[in-house]
Amino acid sequence: MINMKRVAIIGLGLMGGSLGLALKQKGLSKVSAFARREDTRRLALSMGAVDEVFDSPQAALRGADVAVFCTPVCSIPELARECLTAFEPGCVVTDVGSTKADLARDMVALFKGTKIRFAGSHPMAGSERTGIEVAYAGLYQDAVTALTIVDGTDESALSTIETLWLGIGSKVVRLTPEVHDELVARSSHLPHLVAGLLVATAGRNQLADLSKFCGPGFRSTTRVASGSPEMWHDIVKTNRMAILAELRAYDQQLGFLIKTIENQDYCQVKAFLEGAQTLRQELLK
Repeated sequence: MINMKRVAIIGLGLMGGSLGLALKQKGLSKVSAFARREDTRRLALSMGAVDEVFDSPQAALRGADVAVFCTPVCSIPELARECLTAFEPGCVVTDVGSTKADLARDMVALFKGTKIRFAGSHPMAGSERTGIEVAYAGLYQDAVTALTIVDGTDESALSTIETLWLGIGSKVVRLTPEVHDELVARSSHLPHLVAGLLVATAGRNQLADLSKFCGPGFRSTTRVASGSPEMWHDIVKTNRMAILAELRAYDQQLGFLIKTIENQDYCQVKAFLEGAQTLRQELLK
């Protein structure tokens, strides 16, 4: 039987705050949470995102059947280590981190020989905006959430975390951490870094009056470049090889396009754009 009477949320930014709001709206469990800042804790209570909120993660974990870490991915293993004696026996631990392989290795090693069970997850939801101020209950509705499986992953722990995400409207897929990291390197991490490259290239030399010409196309193409540098630092650090592979593939495509335009082969340019249009429709259908 799946027990989810109390969920502890460690970190109350956009992701953690939205999770709390969704759980409370659906009436799935009591919610306790940890946030470092006092104003975040006050806002979480006033928004109805939590039942209780604490200034220490250990206090938030007291009595929790499920713990969800919603902090930058590099901070999670050490934060969990600090809480090792605070987890309830049998507690199921998950996270919302954007990379999974390094985290799964560290968390499995941390909990080895204990009664604490880990099953990593990554909801494909979010925004370039951060903070509980922009949290909303519908963030995870219809979003795909990846549950990651390693050798020895406890099936009942997976079922518990699957129930959590399904309960707030997410769609769940199961896969290994390594496959997950390869897929999101291409679909999420590459686009973010390319958006940063576009901004850096367009903004070089502070060309006069350029801002007046940055219309909807520029805004939509580069929107994600406004995301948290701290979070993306951790993503690049923990998924370096897969990201490098995608950047090299992108570099090949860019080199092909440069050569095609240098050769004034505009029929090939058109064919390239038509192919990209078709592929986008297939990928987003």
